[in-house]
Amino acid sequence: MSIAAPKHRLVLAAMATVMFVLGLAAYASSANAACSYPEAEQVFTPWNDNGFYQLAPDGTLAGGGTGWTLEGGAELVSESNLRGHAGSEEETAVSLPFGATATSPPFCVDETTPNFRFMMRNIGDKGGKIRVTVTYANTRKVVKAKNSDVHGDLEEWAPTPSLKLETGDEPEREARITFTAKDPKSNYLVDDLYVDPFARH
Repeated sequence: MSIAAPKHRLVLAAMATVMFVLGLAAYASSANAACSYPEAEQVFTPWNDNGFYQLAPDGTLAGGGTGWTLEGGAELVSESNLRGHAGSEEETAVSLPFGATATSPPFCVDETTPNFRFMMRNIGDKGGKIRVTVTYANTRKVVKAKNSDVHGDLEEWAPTPSLKLETGDEPEREARITFTAKDPKSNYLVDDLYVDPFARH
């Protein structure tokens, strides 16, 4: 009775198993690296959030709103008291009076980027809110837009809570964030749109 053949088959089976595992690892690595955010920083530590975040494209609006869509009276403004919030040393924000909308450039989201935050300042009515809408492109199926309403304290710059991004079972999607001043006496400044690429790690 020969034992060489069984050993040979065992070796082949072991090699096949190794290749399969390596293939799964490569796939997982590729999926996790679908969106690249190499410059994430701890920008919200003054508000007890030690997570690492990276700016969305022109998230500070210091590039003149490149890629942003401003409608209904939304406009870029500069004020000296905009300095020093969320790690950003610049003076540009978008002004959102009632009915105005500002939509960010598209940015990549995947399973490692579940959240985003931004800075806001309420310069209107105390009860006024911003409607935050996330829309997606490059998806295999229609993804319903996600709406959240947020409000800020009068006059003071403050970060929003972490807001959710949806990726489902797809390796990556393109997301855009639309900010709308939804109440008749709403008047907000919005700045510093950050993505959290490590929240699930």
